[in-house]
Amino acid sequence: MNKILNHNGKTILLLTTEFHDQLFGGLGRHVNDLVRTGSRDKITFIVMTISHTGKESYSVEEGIHIFRLLPWQEKSEDVSDYFRNLNFRFIQFILQDLHLQFDVIHVHDWFFAITGCQIKKLLKKPLVSTFHSTELERKQFNNGKAIPQILEYEDQLLQFSDHIIVCSDYMKNILIKRRSDRNKSISVIPNGIIIEDFSKTLSRDDALKRFPFIKTPFLLGMGRLVKEKGFHVLIESFSQIHKNHPTLKLVLAGMGPYESEIKQMVDLKGLESKVIFVGFLNELERNTLLSKCEILVVPSLYEPFGIVALEGMVSAKPVLAFKTGGLTEILQGSDRMIVEQVSSSNLADKLHYCLHHSKEMEKIAEQGYQAVIDNYQWLSIIKKTIAVYNNLVCK
Repeated sequence: MNKILNHNGKTILLLTTEFHDQLFGGLGRHVNDLVRTGSRDKITFIVMTISHTGKESYSVEEGIHIFRLLPWQEKSEDVSDYFRNLNFRFIQFILQDLHLQFDVIHVHDWFFAITGCQIKKLLKKPLVSTFHSTELERKQFNNGKAIPQILEYEDQLLQFSDHIIVCSDYMKNILIKRRSDRNKSISVIPNGIIIEDFSKTLSRDDALKRFPFIKTPFLLGMGRLVKEKGFHVLIESFSQIHKNHPTLKLVLAGMGPYESEIKQMVDLKGLESKVIFVGFLNELERNTLLSKCEILVVPSLYEPFGIVALEGMVSAKPVLAFKTGGLTEILQGSDRMIVEQVSSSNLADKLHYCLHHSKEMEKIAEQGYQAVIDNYQWLSIIKKTIAVYNNLVCK
């Protein structure tokens, strides 16, 4: 393995399923912002991720080395076989073809547990793992069955990682229940926001062309359309209040496997003219809807952190959510915006209250914006992550 990087800062080999132009959820957003901000702070990143073009590639973008790789075998028997093939290729590439030195391995979630643990063992490099969510809890909240293989990969990371990062106390407590001996090796470092990413919106004409409904008041829900995000509960709640707010719309932004079921629910309730699906949003589109909505609703049933709540807060909008996971920590101090129990009627009552107390909502929105400035900027959060890297290298 040739060592050709000369630098004053650390070099991190970062393994992720999502990066740059391939984003599907909060994990990808986190990794993108981590790498962007860390690069400005003298950290060199070697990002290894999955190619979605059918070809492997290498590029250097703003000092970030990006390798996009394919599974070792073109066809896999099932999902488990796919990830074994993928990890085999990553390990082979790192050992034989990666001609860049690195100091720390950083794995995000279970996908590359095999690679992280093997490279740590073979090259004697410290391993950091970030747990963005956990299989058992995720499946528990969408009525699915946990996949034993994924639980095994998570346990490997819990056992062999030199340090573990989670985004909330909620997530830390979940991991400690599984491995109480790792308590001292877990750091809570929240997700963050890059403030300037929210400064630009679509022009007035482009906004009206893309979103003709923005002339009327609307509630906004954003996220992957999966059951644990709770959009079905939000639709049920909206069906209970819309007659009292005849001009109000509900806008849902995102894509996912639960989309057809949610749309069917909208049709059955006769809300086709009231509920608008806008699909995946680019940055300008997201900022535009956030700037125009009345309230951002985050109806998640399971949420290890809830970065979408920060997006609403930095846009100076009131954010309403169930008392769930990391959302409770983000919205602490804004008790009016937390729905204590998960039910459509409770959420409907809160929505009705918020829509009739605009002055109070403005004050809460201002407080939320200040909380982001004080606690959730990547400029300060990145220093905590760098401290983890430095401590491991210096051991």
